[in-house]
Amino acid sequence: MHSVIIVDDEPIVREGIEYLIDWEKEGFEIIDSAGNGLEGLELIQRKTPSLVITDIKMPGLDGIQMVKQAKESNCQTKFIILSGYSDFKFAQDAITYGAVQYLLKPIDEDELLTVLKKVKQQLSEEHQDKTNKRHFQSYIENQQIYSYVIHNEKTDEVENLKCYSSFRLIKLTKDGKKINVKDIVETCDEIIKETHFLYTYGDSVLILIASDYDIALDQLTTQIDMDEQIKATISSSAASVDCIPELYKEIQFLDSQRYFYPNKKVFTKAVLQKKSKVESLDKLIIKLKIAIKDNQKNEIDHIIDLCVNYFQVTKQDSEIVKREWSIIFIECVSFLEDSMQKPIKEIEKDKLLSVIWKENSLYQTAHFLKYVFYDFGRFFYETNEKQDIVEDIKLYSEKNYHKNLSLKELAQEFNYSQSYLGKKFKTDTGSSYHTYLDDLRLTKAKSLLKDRHLFIYEIAKMVGYSNYDYFHKKFKKKFSISPKEYQKKWEDGGQL
Repeated sequence: MHSVIIVDDEPIVREGIEYLIDWEKEGFEIIDSAGNGLEGLELIQRKTPSLVITDIKMPGLDGIQMVKQAKESNCQTKFIILSGYSDFKFAQDAITYGAVQYLLKPIDEDELLTVLKKVKQQLSEEHQDKTNKRHFQSYIENQQIYSYVIHNEKTDEVENLKCYSSFRLIKLTKDGKKINVKDIVETCDEIIKETHFLYTYGDSVLILIASDYDIALDQLTTQIDMDEQIKATISSSAASVDCIPELYKEIQFLDSQRYFYPNKKVFTKAVLQKKSKVESLDKLIIKLKIAIKDNQKNEIDHIIDLCVNYFQVTKQDSEIVKREWSIIFIECVSFLEDSMQKPIKEIEKDKLLSVIWKENSLYQTAHFLKYVFYDFGRFFYETNEKQDIVEDIKLYSEKNYHKNLSLKELAQEFNYSQSYLGKKFKTDTGSSYHTYLDDLRLTKAKSLLKDRHLFIYEIAKMVGYSNYDYFHKKFKKKFSISPKEYQKKWEDGGQL
């Protein structure tokens, strides 16, 4: 809403202008009025309105002089000059001193509306121009400051930071996606009360905060925690401008350590202060081999977690850690090959090693290797124990056919993949597990139907069919007789 002041020595004219049009509808608001040029000038200097509508002929200081003095004080207000005199000289002087329009009294409503639209357009363009200039100035300022932050290149803008005594640098990222800078700017302007400078750097945003006191970021970190994708790396504090490039180096170091703490949304030096007693990697590898040989899934989990803890505590470079993960893998592969006297194809080993080197976090690598070593353990189990998994499944099904059995449940029970069990069972028996389970259940049902004290729907549930109609259909298909007919023939002593 643009503010308006009316200046005229006739009260009836001031009131008439106020009620002539719907000012609010046109985007204006009358905030005050004055009866002469001196009062008007004082109001203009104190309230800096967007628009002044003023008469020319007034006692003390006329409208033309009031506009002239206001403009000499660098006033940005727009002026509309009113007069009852159709004098071109007055109009010429008004325009010379910056008036938007010269209108004759009595004021024509349509003519005033036309002029207001012109004023509104000018105000809008000037506001946009100021905004653009401010953004451009801010952009240039940020460019110069971040040339110093990242490349240690000092400029005049950096010198202006010497008045501050505390600095912190923040890097925001969004899981490899581009950050909506507009949202970040709005959030920072709302939350960060200190002077701050934003800079987009690749897919990330850097924020340099400058202050005269210790910089607290509790509100900002809370806001970051609320966003599921945004992650922040925050430097420690620096006490002088000369230390600012060191803050960027600290950010780079902390980013390199994110491999070890991928789930930390807000990452600072404090995260790296973790201290605990850890076993040597050699001892962990020995324990891991034993767990694999014994096919102990829980123990494999535990030892890999201890490896994760070891790497976090020893604080090595991520590339070194990937190399040591590779050594753990190669040691276990060699152990498997020596024990089984069966080499693994080099191409398969290379595929698994490439995954270790491509993973972006310590936890991703650990998760991947756990499943690799589960497979190693299962291979030991199958080869050394020489157990027939199909026979085990049959024995398990004989005891549990009344339960809701499926390949998925069996895979969990025997620590195999579902697809492997399905293929293995069909290869060894010539039929699918589902068909085998139906045959087993229906054979058990056939036996139970000989007990005249049991209802057929009870027998269906007892052998694992919760749906009676489905049981009836399956039974009749297999034996060419319905369960009820079978039971009746048995009771009648018929041949079955």
